[in-house]
Amino acid sequence: MKVSHLILSLLFSLSLTAQNAECIQAYNEAVAFVKQKDYKSAIKAYSQAITHDPSYDKAYFNRGTALLRLKEYDQAQKDFAKTVKLSPEYGKAHYYLGYTKMKKDDLKGALVDFSRALRFDDSLTDAYYYRGYIQMKDNNLETAIRDFEDAAEIDPENHKLHYNAGLCHYKLKNYIEAVNSFTLTLDLKPAYNKSYYYRGMSFLKLEKSEKAIADFSSGIESEPAVELLYNRGLLYSKQDEQGKALTDYVSALKIKPDHIPSLKNSANIYLKQKDYKASANVFQQLQALEKDEESHYLNAGICHFNNGSYADGEKSLSALIAMKPDHSEALFNRANTYAKLGQMESACKDIRKSAELGFDKAFEYVAGYCQQ
Repeated sequence: MKVSHLILSLLFSLSLTAQNAECIQAYNEAVAFVKQKDYKSAIKAYSQAITHDPSYDKAYFNRGTALLRLKEYDQAQKDFAKTVKLSPEYGKAHYYLGYTKMKKDDLKGALVDFSRALRFDDSLTDAYYYRGYIQMKDNNLETAIRDFEDAAEIDPENHKLHYNAGLCHYKLKNYIEAVNSFTLTLDLKPAYNKSYYYRGMSFLKLEKSEKAIADFSSGIESEPAVELLYNRGLLYSKQDEQGKALTDYVSALKIKPDHIPSLKNSANIYLKQKDYKASANVFQQLQALEKDEESHYLNAGICHFNNGSYADGEKSLSALIAMKPDHSEALFNRANTYAKLGQMESACKDIRKSAELGFDKAFEYVAGYCQQ
């Protein structure tokens, strides 16, 4: 009887050893497939390992990471959930579980998992980073800053951590702290244009215009961008360097032809320079972008008039009057345009209506345009 029990025990032990050997073999094959970046084959091999040992936490974890490579977030989430069930204190598994949830827009769930990951392993930089990122999206900026700064203590060479901390400081109007964070970013990655932009904007808020211009200029030199050019143009304009400002607005428009702020400011500079043709052309572009903005039609009409392009001026003013028949200033200017075109009956009609609507200048012209 004792011998029989011993034989059964040995047979069970041998069977278990054989099963574990098969599990480890499949697992090692999976690892080799991962090294070859053959993730589909790796997933199959990890699945074989799990078949041989359903409690093998590493097989679930690594199958989950392979599934992540293929962006199979639902299946990856199940594997990481199984891993933490088998090994509740495995910090990385909690982190990846949170990561899959974040990829599926379950930010609240991800936040919980990132926090659990850090409870078991406070060296997980990415857990701090993504937890901070979610907090930043939720506008919990001070909490986000703490996460980015904690991560930066572990990985001080990671420029994104300093950059995101800077963004939070900027949004909180902590402009000095923002400057410091963006400076750390640029020390690590000198060509990171977003940092030049936000550090420049921080300097601007601190009323340090020259430093702001220097940052915008450094960013433009590295890689011209609309916001860098536009904001440097604004500063040049405030310094009454309209030529430099116009150059920046035009450069911004070469990158983004429908950038409305650059269009408006360039049109106004052309107007100040009495370049009526250029100004009229820009106001016409603005009409196409902001169809209901009355001033674009009025300004285009006036500029065309001053440039001697009376037919174009009439067209723009008529479009405005069609939108707003009682626009007294548009009627006044169209009357002047009709007069230049020799259409005195139309000029008289418009000038009378403009005067009736109370536009003061119109009274001066009624007699002259309506003498017939």
